Amino acid sequence: MLASKVFYIAIAAGIVFIAIGIASSVYSNVPVDVPLDNTIRPGTADVITPDMNVGNTASILVSGSIFHIEIKDSDGQVIESRSGNSSFSYDLTAQKTGQHRITINNTGTSDLTIEGHAQTKSSPLGLAGALMLVVTGIITIGLGLRFRHH
Repeated sequence: MLASKVFYIAIAAGIVFIAIGIASSVYSNVPVDVPLDNTIRPGTADVITPDMNVGNTASILVSGSIFHIEIKDSDGQVIESRSGNSSFSYDLTAQKTGQHRITINNTGTSDLTIEGHAQTKSSPLGLAGALMLVVTGIITIGLGLRFRHH
């Protein structure tokens, strides 16, 4: 009786692990819109690295203190660079696939406010985690099958 319950519980858990793993692996390659809202203290910096596909967009608005901003594409080519500004607005449409880099240094004496959004997808580590769930599901089902006839 106990072996029968373990069998059904293990099979159900394995199926759930596999389903979540497959859904997560598909989701990890789909860009999602994430907020870029943040505050940067004087003398510090923030680096934003959205992993974008061609055509994905990012919009950034920086205001407050004096700052330096640099936006680079996935090949490290500078798209935009400004220094000494107290406000900045930029709409980026990715021309290349890969990780873009937005670096903002607060060179002023007061807080800097960042607002906006960027379309980004999961890192390769996110995909590895999803695939680990699938493997865990297969192992769980295999262990459950051992209890089938006991």
